[in-house]
Amino acid sequence: MSILTSLFGKKVPTSAAIAAEIDRARLDYDAAVAKRDAALASIATMTDDEHRAAEEGMESRRRAAERATARIAELEKAYANALAAEAEAARVDAAEALRKRAEASRQANDAGAAKLLAEYDEHAERLADVLGRLAALDAERDAVNEALRANPVADAVKGYNELHRKHPDRPATEQRETRDMWIYSDGTEAPVIKSASGGNMAADPVWDFQRQRWATSRIEQREVVVGRTRFRQGRHEASLSAIHLPPGFAGGRVHNPRS
Repeated sequence: MSILTSLFGKKVPTSAAIAAEIDRARLDYDAAVAKRDAALASIATMTDDEHRAAEEGMESRRRAAERATARIAELEKAYANALAAEAEAARVDAAEALRKRAEASRQANDAGAAKLLAEYDEHAERLADVLGRLAALDAERDAVNEALRANPVADAVKGYNELHRKHPDRPATEQRETRDMWIYSDGTEAPVIKSASGGNMAADPVWDFQRQRWATSRIEQREVVVGRTRFRQGRHEASLSAIHLPPGFAGGRVHNPRS
């Protein structure tokens, strides 16, 4: 009877189960050696009867250690075989999974893609018709605006891109707040600066060139600009005239631009 049959019966053990048995066999070997060494430790003080009993015990422990050693050797071979068998099984499973995946991809690119390409041609034809009508609107607007430049009987016509496909402009804005300001007699203004104690710091002197003297100052509350944003023109969506709709199937008609 093989050691695997004695341990696991008819069940095929995994490498993990065999590794656990190897660990148990090593514990048995270590226990037998430890008991043998403990028996020999006090041999100098033994009587004859104790010595004979110790020798009989050591023989039993020697046989136990040998059995454990043999068990470990067989289990390690079985462990290596189990690892190889599991690796091969994993390789076979992975190969089968890839084969099935390849077959599914082959069918999808054959029948499945043909159905999708037919749907594409149908929708692309409808979309090309819409793009063609939009292009006609653009061409007519250009012609009308050209005529209006020569005979300005009406305002220029805005195109659909400007009307429907342009994001809103960001207007220029100003943020204003009411603050204490030094107002000088010559009309100059300067912000009031607070000191560390919270009081108003003295105004810097300003020379009034018109009157040729130092300008006097007083504190007033004035509305001042504390922040600005610049005007930013809204962006347009990408031009529809750049759309190219090739045929779905080889040799088919290009949908857009029209030939």
